[in-house]
Amino acid sequence: AGAALLHPVEANEVFVGLGAERRRALRAAGFEFYDWGPESAGEARFVVSWDQPEGDVPALCEALGRS
Repeated sequence: AGAALLHPVEANEVFVGLGAERRRALRAAGFEFYDWGPESAGEARFVVSWDQPEGDVPALCEALGRS
């Protein structure tokens, strides 16, 4: 199952439903994010900084496609 946006993206935060296994896989690949909502929901909050390295977001998108 793919990642599902939980709320419209209106700022530098993205809330995504991932599931526990996908969250583990992303962390194992070196990505940092916040767990969001109840543990059983498998939700995550990603925050992008104004000085985030340019390749980070495409790398995350690619990793989401693999996980």
